[in-house]
Amino acid sequence: MDRIHRGTPTPQDLLLPEGKLIRTTRGGASALKQLLLDLKKYSFSGYVRTVRNASGGRSEGVVLLRGGNPEASLHLKGDTRLKGRSALKQVWQDSYDESCSLELHARVDMDNLLHEYVDSVLERPTKVVKKSKVPQPVDREEVERRLTTWKAKGYDVSSVETVLPGDPTALTVAFLSLNEAIRRAEAVEETLGRIDVKGFESRAEAIRRKLKDALKHPDIDAEVESLRDAIEGRRQIETRRELEQVREKDSQERTRKVLQLVMKQQAMQPEAPTHSSDDVARVLEGPAPTRDEATNLIQQFTFDAFVVSEGSRFAHAAAVAVAKQPGTAYNPLVVASGPGLGKTHLLHAIGNDVRARSKDLKVLCTSGPAFFGEFLEAKERGTLPVFRARVRAADCLLLDDVQTVTGRPDIQEEILHTFEDLLASDKQVVLASDRAPKAIPDFDERLVSRLESGVVATIQPPSKEARVAILRRRASDARADVSDDVLTYIADLVEDNVRELGGAFNRVVAFSSLMGRPITRDLAKEVLREVNGEAPREGILSVEDAERSLTPGRSYLVEEDRPDGAFRLFQRAFERGKAGLVITRTNPKRIRERFTLEADRVLWLTDRESKEAPTIPPALERIVYEIEDFMSKKPGAAVLLDGLEYLVSNNSFEAVLKFARRLVDTMSESQSVFLMSLGPATLREQELKMLEREMDVVRFG
Repeated sequence: MDRIHRGTPTPQDLLLPEGKLIRTTRGGASALKQLLLDLKKYSFSGYVRTVRNASGGRSEGVVLLRGGNPEASLHLKGDTRLKGRSALKQVWQDSYDESCSLELHARVDMDNLLHEYVDSVLERPTKVVKKSKVPQPVDREEVERRLTTWKAKGYDVSSVETVLPGDPTALTVAFLSLNEAIRRAEAVEETLGRIDVKGFESRAEAIRRKLKDALKHPDIDAEVESLRDAIEGRRQIETRRELEQVREKDSQERTRKVLQLVMKQQAMQPEAPTHSSDDVARVLEGPAPTRDEATNLIQQFTFDAFVVSEGSRFAHAAAVAVAKQPGTAYNPLVVASGPGLGKTHLLHAIGNDVRARSKDLKVLCTSGPAFFGEFLEAKERGTLPVFRARVRAADCLLLDDVQTVTGRPDIQEEILHTFEDLLASDKQVVLASDRAPKAIPDFDERLVSRLESGVVATIQPPSKEARVAILRRRASDARADVSDDVLTYIADLVEDNVRELGGAFNRVVAFSSLMGRPITRDLAKEVLREVNGEAPREGILSVEDAERSLTPGRSYLVEEDRPDGAFRLFQRAFERGKAGLVITRTNPKRIRERFTLEADRVLWLTDRESKEAPTIPPALERIVYEIEDFMSKKPGAAVLLDGLEYLVSNNSFEAVLKFARRLVDTMSESQSVFLMSLGPATLREQELKMLEREMDVVRFG
């Protein structure tokens, strides 16, 4: 489904003031629960908004919070509007969907909101009204002792010191206010201490300084959540870059395997056409894209070459409108999507179409990294005026991968001023990003506001029918005779990346051409099975080898549909180390029925409470603490973590990858053995490979 954002008066349907959007996360089995628990710790005031797009339509919900407590709730789906408890129940249900977006908004007038939505207040059990008590005057000596303690911790206590010798009532009020503010500050500091702030140290330190003046910064909790969101966003960007690098290496490896397959079959079939390795490589790689030197546009990326699907229909329509009337239709236009879905194609198609319509219009296409590099070079050489004149002379500026300038305020400032100049002159600005501007971490709020004053159109992964249509177009362009049966087979192999889909198709067509064989389903299976690496890979341990070679300080990724083999390996490691910790998605009672499990501690990985077994929620920091604490008490222990896919569904793959790396590093400096059980089919191929690069792989059949 296409998404469009016009301006910033969101939330759109429930018409609440946006305040400051400080955090965005995705849904999951315990996503809302964990978020509300975090907010309660430091008495957060603001609201959580949920947006879910499903086949049944779009729904939006809001939970209003004051002092960390849910006060009211609204939910809207179509013409159905719920309030109070029934709304909260529906919001909670929506939040379980991984496609649901959870937004945290702060700096809004909660008193006014709760007054406006008084009919949505959550009912609480009726309590006997007691006569309110007037606070008893505090003991001055006790106040002085507390002030000494707080001052030693660095807190500003001047608000109490100034009234210490005076009126007891004024002293009591000042003391109780400061006491509550410091309580909240300590809760915020505890939360901050659990966040890995690497790369954001100065920002975290600025927050810590503000915490010492607790009364002056009552909304400091919002800054912590904003920092957490920036860190998570940066981590996602870094992981996406890494995924792209893995994909690129995979593509090169698959090309190499097709080359080997062709050479192997040529050797087996002397009557088949003979080709040199260079000939094969040229066919596999295809013609290199041609770029226009003046504009940097890839000339093959046109609107005619773009196959429109339901998920890209609006983005395509907006791009065409911009190309027809640059500077007037949608300005600025932001096209957002994950990798390989066509945002770069549309960006270049706009430029090519503008150039085709008018040779007088100047088009400049660049990327975030290129803009960044040229800006720094011009700054060092003292040629910034020349750089600015060249960029701002464009009638249509196309900027790809704008999310890569995150965390660089100088570059963002330059981009902002560039856009302001261009837009003021009715010149067109188009950007491509892997996410909407407001979801880019460490992105200047002025830049976000400017970009979202135009139109943000997202591209969703194509449906199966759309993937087949894309392949049919490629077959037509290649003048290749490919049946729908073969196209459907290839379309089923790659679901979320059009670039990889095209790569798989090209390899089949290239092999067919080189070997002089017709393209059939069997040929496609033969090529793609070899290329996709279904044969056993190097570096993967057999079960027997793993049992013999479990080594202290090593981490093992155990790939199996059920964790039976992992428990078998755990038992072997336990016998050597005489200590063990198990964190498992399976109820411990069922495990003990199936295995003779010896372990010092077995925790059930779940977000529910249990009277029969100790539990641990899918909170990554909590799990890290549990494992590291156990290892400190039991050196040489065996540790088994079963349920990685459950952790991914409740957090994100990016967060779980970082979590796994931290544990692998911890294990490498210990005498412990770490086993992580995973059903390989539950992750995407590139995600699985990234985990496999971190650990020794054990595969059970």
